[in-house]
Amino acid sequence: MTAGLERYTLAAGFPIACIGVGQSGEVVLGGGGGAGRSGVQNKLAVYSINDKKRELKLVSECVLSSDEDSPTCLAMHPTERALVCSINRDLEKIKQGENSNWRLFTLGKRAIKAGATAKSICSTSDNDYQRCIAFSPSGGLVAGGSTDGTLAVASYPSLRPAFPFVDAVNEINDVDFDPSGKWLAAATDTELRILSTKDASLVKAIDDPHTRGGVRAVFRFAKFGPAGEDSKAGAKDAAPTEPKGVLYTVLNARSRKGAYIVQWSTDKWTQIAMRYAGSSSITSFALSRSGRLLAFATASLQIVVCDAHSLRVLERIRAAHGFAITALAFGVGDRHLISGSADESCHVYALPAAWPTPKDRALALARTHARIIAVLIVLLVAIILALALRG
Repeated sequence: MTAGLERYTLAAGFPIACIGVGQSGEVVLGGGGGAGRSGVQNKLAVYSINDKKRELKLVSECVLSSDEDSPTCLAMHPTERALVCSINRDLEKIKQGENSNWRLFTLGKRAIKAGATAKSICSTSDNDYQRCIAFSPSGGLVAGGSTDGTLAVASYPSLRPAFPFVDAVNEINDVDFDPSGKWLAAATDTELRILSTKDASLVKAIDDPHTRGGVRAVFRFAKFGPAGEDSKAGAKDAAPTEPKGVLYTVLNARSRKGAYIVQWSTDKWTQIAMRYAGSSSITSFALSRSGRLLAFATASLQIVVCDAHSLRVLERIRAAHGFAITALAFGVGDRHLISGSADESCHVYALPAAWPTPKDRALALARTHARIIAVLIVLLVAIILALALRG
């Protein structure tokens, strides 16, 4: 653990549902009060990080219709200043089956410009929404998963379907493309599917999620790590690189009394490691672009940063927000971790270039103990001398 990460906070003024970070480091926040007259605007807002002033500076914002839902998820294009997010249309459009929830936005220097729209949810109920979205590494495809079980994959920038909708039966919790762009992972509570991005044919299915101790669980998140890159988090005693082709999944115990992070080898689809993450369910999960770090937030309002290779805990931030932590994202170059919450706050944590190793922490602890012992000895000697002088 470090001595604590430097943090600065933005009062966004609206509940934050999703966060994206662009190639240039701009931070996009999405969220709001939803449809109706809550008095809280629905927004997309772009900020720049200023470390010297320790602030997020507003660059531009787009106030969205109060008749429609707020953004529920967003994905930044990997090479362009653009994003696709999901915003449910008004109730009447949803009932008519005309919910063009996918919205393309381009980021100008001072404005956010709306572009193409498309439908990616089959449901005609306003209770359903898109929970997750991701771009392929090339940016040519975008995929989204919804609570009604609809898996949609579209071409960018037209947002026209790349192939027909896939019915996952259960709510889709997460989607992600592998580094080659050939596979798409879709996670539901009970099953992890790996699909071909050519035709949505099934490559691999992993069902019955459970821990090694037999505890029944659900798949909550699924993220591919960069292939063949050194994922050791800047440590001095860096270990060999992780196996080529790694998929990270988050398992939340059905009893809600535990969470686990699992590494899978995508060569043989076997587990590399499973680590207990804590007694509280994981509500948000992020993997850095370098693949060196991962972070997760829990229902107990903690944020934990880990070495993505060893799954060793590097930092644990307790009481990170006052309400549910809804989104996490790493900044460019692993220099920042950004968190967003329903409490309308956004935190930026400055991350070190190199994290202390277990040996470093042991030496620091030993030095601290040595100083304490030295102080106690001095005090003891002083007391003995004072008593001797009195006698």
